[in-house]
Amino acid sequence: MDTMTPSQVPHARFVLTYQQRNITRNVSQHLLSLSYTDFLTGQADSLAVELEDTAGKWRDQWYPGHGDSLALSIGWEGQPLRQLGHFEIDEVELNGPPSTITLHGLATGIKAALRTTEHHAYENTTLAAIAQQIATRQGLQLIGTIQPIPLDRLTQQDADLTFLRNLATEYDYAFKVTGQHLVFHAISELANAAPVATLVLQDLSNVNLRDQIKNVPQSIELKHKDPATKHLHTVTLNNDQTTAAPSSLSQITTSGDTQKTRKRSASTDAANAKAHAQLAQANRERTTGSWAAIGRPNLLSGNVITLAAAGQLGGRYLITSSQHRITRNGGYTTNQHVCRIRPH
Repeated sequence: MDTMTPSQVPHARFVLTYQQRNITRNVSQHLLSLSYTDFLTGQADSLAVELEDTAGKWRDQWYPGHGDSLALSIGWEGQPLRQLGHFEIDEVELNGPPSTITLHGLATGIKAALRTTEHHAYENTTLAAIAQQIATRQGLQLIGTIQPIPLDRLTQQDADLTFLRNLATEYDYAFKVTGQHLVFHAISELANAAPVATLVLQDLSNVNLRDQIKNVPQSIELKHKDPATKHLHTVTLNNDQTTAAPSSLSQITTSGDTQKTRKRSASTDAANAKAHAQLAQANRERTTGSWAAIGRPNLLSGNVITLAAAGQLGGRYLITSSQHRITRNGGYTTNQHVCRIRPH
């Protein structure tokens, strides 16, 4: 875990490569801003490099090819840089006057057939096996530990990205494609990791934290039909995991609602997994928010930080998305979206 105060901040540094060639010096002469945004799940990490182009070089002889690769490392002078990913250029944007060019890149890339509609049937398999099958089909390496949740029958009629994103949501996994990796992590495991940093509320800017109860159910009730016996079964989970401040009179920490769902499941194990996923997702919606901080390369989605000196809103937060931004004057800031996973 680390801490940093404004007096300790050196000059920001970055290294940008294009088609494996270091172009940092050329870019630095024209750089207006550089923004890297990463997401916990469901969206591709992205890179935007905004360049001054009054001489017209970037829109002419330096114009990049769509699908060409960019790689970014970022950090502070005198400290090791952190590689934040590889991207394929999917859009070049011209604005003016004055003339600027912005290079937009996606970590999922645009060359792979991830967005092509697929038609597949999966029989008597597991969530882990489906993720591995799609990774193999796309030539990607599967990263993450996936529980062997049994699935009797699934039909895919959409793109691999969409299909896996929906499966990940249903079982509370974080999913995204980054470079040559298909990342599939249980969010509960990420939330149990040790914090990578402690942030003090008074050192943050643009803070917005919301602590609400109306969407936090008292219990989860999921009905599922056994495909073999056709019997309807009910899985009920009482909510004892919230970080809510209890009512002064009743000590209640949730709303009075029961979240009811009816879904087809092959087994009680699969139904339980779905119910636990719904409960975890609802509880993470209890306390959410965003803030801006001094740039730190380790403040990435999926990491846990501790928020200190925040009274009843303090505790451990999971980063759900993070933007790292460097501007021409050397300023380096990060903006996080977070959800609380543990109180003090």
